[in-house]
Amino acid sequence: MIYILLCIASAIGAEIDVNTFSNYIEVSQEHVHIEWLLDLDEQYINATSQSIFRVNCNTLKKINLDIYQLSIIAVYLSSSGNVLQHEIIKKGDQSLLQGDVLSIQLDRVYTRGEYIKLNIKYNLDSKGARALGFLTKEQTYSKSVPYLFSQCEDNNCRSIIPLQDTPSIKVFFTATVLVKDPRINVFITGNKLYNMKFKLLNNYENLQALTLYQFELDIKIPAYLIGIIAGEVVEKSTGNGTYVIAEPHFIDEYAEELSDLPVYMKKMQEYIGPYIWGDYKIVILPASFPFGGMEHPLLTFASPTIIVGDKSGVGTAIHEIAHSWVGNTVTGRNWANFWINEGFCVFLERKILSRLNGLDSVKLDAINGNSSAFTSMQTFGLDNSFSSMHPNTTNRNPDEATSRVPYEKGYQLLTYLESLIKEDPFQQFLRDYIENFKFQSIDEDQLYQFLLNWVRKNKQEEAQRIIEEIQKVWKKWVYTPGLAPITIDVSTPLFTEANNLAKAWIDGKGQVPDKANDFQQYKPNQKSVFLQYLIDNYKDVEASVMTKMDEQYKLTFYKDQKTVYKWYRLVLLVKYDQALEGVHDFVSKVGVSSYLKVLYDLLGQNYNKQAYDWFDENKTFYHPVVVQAIEKILQKYPKKLIVE
Repeated sequence: MIYILLCIASAIGAEIDVNTFSNYIEVSQEHVHIEWLLDLDEQYINATSQSIFRVNCNTLKKINLDIYQLSIIAVYLSSSGNVLQHEIIKKGDQSLLQGDVLSIQLDRVYTRGEYIKLNIKYNLDSKGARALGFLTKEQTYSKSVPYLFSQCEDNNCRSIIPLQDTPSIKVFFTATVLVKDPRINVFITGNKLYNMKFKLLNNYENLQALTLYQFELDIKIPAYLIGIIAGEVVEKSTGNGTYVIAEPHFIDEYAEELSDLPVYMKKMQEYIGPYIWGDYKIVILPASFPFGGMEHPLLTFASPTIIVGDKSGVGTAIHEIAHSWVGNTVTGRNWANFWINEGFCVFLERKILSRLNGLDSVKLDAINGNSSAFTSMQTFGLDNSFSSMHPNTTNRNPDEATSRVPYEKGYQLLTYLESLIKEDPFQQFLRDYIENFKFQSIDEDQLYQFLLNWVRKNKQEEAQRIIEEIQKVWKKWVYTPGLAPITIDVSTPLFTEANNLAKAWIDGKGQVPDKANDFQQYKPNQKSVFLQYLIDNYKDVEASVMTKMDEQYKLTFYKDQKTVYKWYRLVLLVKYDQALEGVHDFVSKVGVSSYLKVLYDLLGQNYNKQAYDWFDENKTFYHPVVVQAIEKILQKYPKKLIVE
């Protein structure tokens, strides 16, 4: 199948998605509607999907869809109700990595341009639906009703809906969700409808006792942008079409922290153009949410780690707002082109932050980001394709390639291009790029060709020189693992100050440096630089330095999660046992995947027993995607037999 797709893709000049088993080139999904009856107490969903497909080949006899651990009951034509034959084709060792194939035998041969409307009845639960995080009511603040949230990126949507789970395909999305407990509020990607629009696909006993929600999104999106939350949640306006959603106890605190959302939206639109999606709503999820943020249209998700108390963590909100243009409107065609989403997004995020916080602050963000990216490269291997902007995820779960690499190398490439094209023309290029590829999924070569043509048209006398400079580095920047071929200048006195203070602590060997109190005035990104210097030189950090630093700055149990995460990395590297309880508390209360993967890797190396004990203790708290990632990490460090 992959060989056939490669041949077809080669003919049409597009990169294929190696992480889907669907025949999406022959037939494309155009619309997906789901009808779900939630049972959050039993962590079970009774589901039906209805999809419209368009035939893109001369003759079509079957439709192949991606599924992961779904229980398929029946497939039938929506119009007649005639049942279609189907089989689940197991993919061997790929089954638990990327899932299987739902192969549907059609009732006749369909030809190019025809449309097919199918219903699929199925069930899913917490054991197989790796996109879903089910929390018991005891895990919520009010402890009154359970909570459900999703994380479909990268290719986890196939564990909740049978579909073409690839960024190459964009669909209109609608949903009906029914719940048994009226205290459970539901939000899904899309606009909430207040009058019933979609006919029910199933008959339900005691329908009057159920609470029904319906949603509609009239702009096409790829499957990974489908998101849902269900629980005791409320929303609060922060003005000008922006809203915060959270558990009732936290809503006022979170809305205050994010009260500048309208300012961020205004600044972003001034730079990149009109926002086209409607209201902007951001959900602050429970702590087990596995990422800093997730950019579902009309329903951004964010980790509570962004709520620091001084608005210093809201860069994540600006990042997710930027996705409304890059990632959601223009999308990378497959997971090898993920940087088209994230590199552009980081560029826009930092462009706005530079106008809010100043250029030096953004340079610190770039330094910290590059440090995180390089740490990932070292973990992957500097010659591994995962250390490039174009990872090879063939026969791999693309989640495995997730790191800061595409974010930072992509940002650096765009910053370099801006230096060639100059700031104002480059802003116009970005606007033209979004307008040209609006609502499409593209690959790096399409972007590359558009860039060269834009330069030829708009830079006139300088065009040839600029094009030659771009051609020298583009393919190397995108495809070669390791650091970017050109180093971007992000030097700032703030970086030097933080490093000098960290060095003074090391050199003092337990004595408090003269400028120790400067740390208290640092913003979180400068504190991160300070701690990174210590991490990079951890072999020189003595226990007395750790003790005195902790006394001075109270870093163990520090409130800002990004800062305390780096402190705990240092704790585990230096084997500073006095702060282990803080690490234990952190991994028990923070579900962010990028933090947990690094900390469990260090725990596996240096505190093997704690690694296994704490993981077993917190498995039900972590999102399934995180559980799988940590299990894979701990395989490198077999459980040691402890003899009392």
